[in-house]
Amino acid sequence: MDLSDAREKARERMKGTCGVYKVCDGNPDRLCQGIKYGKALGLGGIGKGTTFTANVQALDRLRLKSRLISLHKEPEMKASFFGHEVAFPIFCTSMSGVQISMGGAISELEFDRAVIRGCKTAGTIGFVGDGAETLEDRPGLQAIREADGWGVQIFKPREQSVLLRLIQEARAAGAIAVGVDLDGAGSVPMALKGQPVFRKSVEELKELVASTSLPFILKGITSEEDAAAALQTGCKVVAVSNHGGRTLDSMLGIADVLPRLVPILKGKVVIAADGGVRTGFDVLKMLALGADFVMAGREFIRAAIGGGAEGVTAEAAFLSQDLRKAMIMTGCNTLSEINEEVFA
Repeated sequence: MDLSDAREKARERMKGTCGVYKVCDGNPDRLCQGIKYGKALGLGGIGKGTTFTANVQALDRLRLKSRLISLHKEPEMKASFFGHEVAFPIFCTSMSGVQISMGGAISELEFDRAVIRGCKTAGTIGFVGDGAETLEDRPGLQAIREADGWGVQIFKPREQSVLLRLIQEARAAGAIAVGVDLDGAGSVPMALKGQPVFRKSVEELKELVASTSLPFILKGITSEEDAAAALQTGCKVVAVSNHGGRTLDSMLGIADVLPRLVPILKGKVVIAADGGVRTGFDVLKMLALGADFVMAGREFIRAAIGGGAEGVTAEAAFLSQDLRKAMIMTGCNTLSEINEEVFA
């Protein structure tokens, strides 16, 4: 499927929710933006949307330089995620709330299937979330099960007893890894639907991590304090993310936060990062700042809603092709060679 066709179809299906603009930058004039006064956010950012915008601007401020006089080699982009080889270090981040936040053109299960199957076909991994309307039917776990376990399930920070049960279900579904979306504690949709979510203590997180043999992911880390605390829990992955600017306004962009956290986390856990990633050039920047894997969100939403699994595969291919080009132009032959020297 042509990605342009998928985006055009998404524009039709998401009318009134997302303008599917050429550049998704959180500009206040965008259809999705504006204070929602307690209502569902759609695809915009919370409050004035400044965190959403900051994610994009933080990446845009970073400038790359070309390094071209060297022996040409085909960039090696393969990576391993807990024994699972992927063609490139780009994942679809965990998302949910199709009916509440994405226009409701497809079902939650259709969306999760598109993410999981589309990423698997592309040679990478899809993450799926859970939301206010998904606790009973578990569409994410169903999609992972149907794909022979090729996917990652991230849960909202629900009651401890509920999470312990859900984590075991994720293991039974064969998931590659499991985790908790810590900044889901500020989820607007969850509040609107009366689904309780909570901040989690180190001891509570230790209990969750110890409850499963699966690699455990703590997603939503943006401060030095939380990064240090995360290391005490025994988690295997820290995902540096501010939920796409959807839970707390006036935060720094992730590309500004990441350099502060990498010295704390590097070599101790796998570092993933998302926030404002729109192209493979953005992926290169996140990798250069210290991320081991980079995740994208809103771009995959439009691809999934407009083109299903084929759209997701096309989006992943687009991002990986951009990353390949960026590596060639900056003189990086392997992922390990991508560092801050690529910046102008």
